[in-house]
Amino acid sequence: MILAAWLVSAAPAAAGVSDREPASGALWLAVIAVAGMSWVMACRRWWLPLLIWAPVAFLASELIAELGDPIIGPAVRDELGAGYILQADLCSALLVVVPLMFANIRMARLR
Repeated sequence: MILAAWLVSAAPAAAGVSDREPASGALWLAVIAVAGMSWVMACRRWWLPLLIWAPVAFLASELIAELGDPIIGPAVRDELGAGYILQADLCSALLVVVPLMFANIRMARLR
């Protein structure tokens, strides 16, 4: 019994790389949430979507940097497929662009 407990505690974790990556559904929900918040904020003041742009851009760059890592990137591609990489890149791009787009649309209407 003690030997089995010792072997189990010394065994490496069976968790894959994909356990640390957000699900594709969570990425799309984040895009919808940021778009909704940006729209509501832009209706109030044109510059308010810029307040959420910086943290969102930082989080998107973290995701892209993780997928571009020479060790983690291929492991994620092997476990989740190239479709996940495409969706993560697209969601990251939308997360960065959408707040700027709503701020620009609102600012252009005020002129």
